[in-house]
Amino acid sequence: MEETHKTSITKRTLLVYTAIFLAMIGAIYSYSAVTGSSFIWNSDGFTQHFQLFVDYVDKLRGFFTGEGFPLWDWTIGMGADTITSYGYYVIGDPFVYLGILFPPAYMELAYHLLIFVRIWFVGASFLLYARKMNVTHAGGLLGAVMYAFSHYVIYNVVRHPFFIMPMIWYPLLCLGVEKIFRKESGVLFAMMVALSAMVNFYFFYKLTLLVFLYGVVRYSSLFGFSDWKEAFRTLGRCVFLYGVGVLLSAVLFLPMVGGFLASSRSPEGAPINLLHYPLNYYFMLFVNALTPGTYLWTVGGFSMFALLAVVFLWRRRSETGVRFIWLAVSVMGVMILFPFFGSLMNGLSGPYNRFTFAFPFYFALAGAWMLEQRDRLEKRDFQIMRYALLFFTLFYTVLMFVDDMVLFYLNPLLIGWGMWALLRWEKSGRFKVNWRKNIPVALIALTAGNLAVNALGFYYPFGKNAMAETLEYGESEAAYRELFGGLEQELPEDSLYRVGVTSKDNHVRNQFVYLDLMGLNSYLSLTDGDVAQFAYDLESGAFQVIQPLRNGMDDRRILNHLLGVRYILTEEQNERYLPFGYDVIHRADSGPGYIVAETDYAYPFAFVEDTWLPYTDFSDLNPVEKEAFFQEGAVLEDGLEVPGMQVFEEELPVETVPIELEPVESSVQQTGEAAYHVPADEGQVTVTFDNPEDIAGKDIYVHLQGLDYERLDPQPLVAQDTSYRMRVFFAGRQKSILQSNRYSFSSYFYRENMLFNMGYAEEAEESLTLQFDNAGSYKIEDIKVYALPADEERDRTVAAERRENALEIHTFEDQRIEGNIQRPEPGLLVTSIPYTTGWQAQVNGEPVETVRTNLGFIGLPLPAGELEVTFTYRTPWLTAGILISLFGAGLLVAYRYRFVRRKK
Repeated sequence: MEETHKTSITKRTLLVYTAIFLAMIGAIYSYSAVTGSSFIWNSDGFTQHFQLFVDYVDKLRGFFTGEGFPLWDWTIGMGADTITSYGYYVIGDPFVYLGILFPPAYMELAYHLLIFVRIWFVGASFLLYARKMNVTHAGGLLGAVMYAFSHYVIYNVVRHPFFIMPMIWYPLLCLGVEKIFRKESGVLFAMMVALSAMVNFYFFYKLTLLVFLYGVVRYSSLFGFSDWKEAFRTLGRCVFLYGVGVLLSAVLFLPMVGGFLASSRSPEGAPINLLHYPLNYYFMLFVNALTPGTYLWTVGGFSMFALLAVVFLWRRRSETGVRFIWLAVSVMGVMILFPFFGSLMNGLSGPYNRFTFAFPFYFALAGAWMLEQRDRLEKRDFQIMRYALLFFTLFYTVLMFVDDMVLFYLNPLLIGWGMWALLRWEKSGRFKVNWRKNIPVALIALTAGNLAVNALGFYYPFGKNAMAETLEYGESEAAYRELFGGLEQELPEDSLYRVGVTSKDNHVRNQFVYLDLMGLNSYLSLTDGDVAQFAYDLESGAFQVIQPLRNGMDDRRILNHLLGVRYILTEEQNERYLPFGYDVIHRADSGPGYIVAETDYAYPFAFVEDTWLPYTDFSDLNPVEKEAFFQEGAVLEDGLEVPGMQVFEEELPVETVPIELEPVESSVQQTGEAAYHVPADEGQVTVTFDNPEDIAGKDIYVHLQGLDYERLDPQPLVAQDTSYRMRVFFAGRQKSILQSNRYSFSSYFYRENMLFNMGYAEEAEESLTLQFDNAGSYKIEDIKVYALPADEERDRTVAAERRENALEIHTFEDQRIEGNIQRPEPGLLVTSIPYTTGWQAQVNGEPVETVRTNLGFIGLPLPAGELEVTFTYRTPWLTAGILISLFGAGLLVAYRYRFVRRKK
């Protein structure tokens, strides 16, 4: 790759790249501008990426205007650490900070423009690396275009824009390794390690493994391993500088890793066989190779020039200068064939191959090298290239008609044959000499056109129409604002409470952050693991790993009281799903019809409890008994003793309702004691109550235990959707619970049980209906119906007792809570603060250790007397991270000083 007589990469290269970049951006995205489409995906883009960008930039404005930065934010779920919650998305992203340059009214414009800025930097970072490798001006331009507009980038523009970031860091990390290998300064490597660790710890893990791969294949290509002493010396330098980089990043990296380890998303292994993927995965590797597509995050959509370059590279794979490219591509090619490696690269969780962002880097290098060395093309090269093109031509021709997307498959084929013909004609010598200098320009133009057409095929209707899944430009913030038609403005501002939703409000995720309301749910990659454990143990039907307190805890009355939900906001059509005791106090005058419901029985934010139950005893209860217990006392860890508290030993008022099961029109066949055969979708079973009058005046729950499901047509070698949904109909209400597909690794967990809260039965009902939404074979070890008395007087009495024993809060801020209480006896202060070691407590100025209470919340043992209680928050590991970063900076300065002295 070192033809020094040709033009090298200079500032001119960067300017030409910028011109090409702008032309391609215009070609690809002008249609989106004309049609008014945004890049905000109607799923995560709307509920996470854009919303968190807007909120974080607003927090930055507050910081720079002297308002401070909230380390804890009460509007994120039930309250959460800002660094932990936002660190995965925005805090370490240097481009996000440019958002403060835009007025608040132009945040959507800022969001889109900063995506373009990231794409530009992807190509620019490749040029910096390529310049070190003595790639020529033309080769650098071709590689930058291949890299910056690879499908991994195009895909994530409208999916996860921050996933583009590792493509910027990877070439720069590799550049840092190159400098170390050449006995140059390692400061760049250390700084890039630090930056990539601070930007996103998840991709930093992948970058670490990928840089290790680069280092090994590059070192072996350059030097071999005959001199092991020198090899270990070089490895030592790399490890030292990597360590310095990690130390530098500790100010953000340490709190984020600490948050991950305490989250609900710790790795639990992959739910599929790690020895092989299903057959359709391997088929899709060919489908997605040269057309825009992804399967389990194995992202393809490479340019046709990459295909030709790989053939050229393979024929010369033993040459020293490019051997490392072939080795890296070969290793990663093997890795995408086995789920084990996908799981390893994904932190030992589900085998999502998100590390495939590195393929475009090596293909870009291969393309640049082939462009420079194309005069070495031989007859055999053209033959193999022709065979490869013929294979994909036949393959994609079939797909054109099967998928009915002719242009989608035809365009890259035409461009590929055009590239081959151009190279062939150049080699034949039929071009005039003065035309030959334009061949690189033509090949760059064809490659740019190829990638632009691929992007158009992905985004727009003649292809996969991904833009149909995005919101219209300008409507996102309005959608946040109008979530409840503005009815939240009817809520009081001078009291402390939480706001909930009903089980039908699945679209409500992080929007309470925008509305500045204290709610329950958050939809973030990292969620407090203890809060998740609370929802999991209570068998909340809406529970998901990263959305534990979703949908108002399935409308469960006592749990809403416990969590301090005084108001519920929802659409008027969902009124029947309001828990017993929540009465409508406001109705919207216009729009689709929103309501505000209020209860007088929500528990205060912090109150003293004198009755408790050890966790082991609590875990022996069924989920409805667990809910009922929260009217009686608090749950503490086994062996923990708090003065003044007595163990609960009474009976809980939960009844098991006698039932009989009867299939509806033989749509469900019982094939064994706990086995059910459902031959078609929506098979139903009628559950009849032996004594209908016994359920009147009670909350009714349906509990399915020991669940398992198998499709009617299982095909072990093919990836089939393994999800299924169970549904229950009762008294005009319906509830459903989904067992997610095991190939949905981000959201999958195995539901052994399902609990349906069917709400309050005002009068006697004879039956309810259980529906199997999906055909298949089911195992259900037990079906039970529970009845929990809904006694308004009992709810009023419990709430009044807890208000009498409440902490009188006079200061409630993001990071500080102060209150006072007078106690005749010792007891436990029970709060609805999610448990974390970041909250520290003092009683009358003396530190008191908090305890985990009610599975996921903070409790505080209190003595008798007149007490002043203070809670203060600091992000765990933040102070240690600052000190470690300062130490790392000192090491880097010392290293730089020693390196300069040695050079002199």
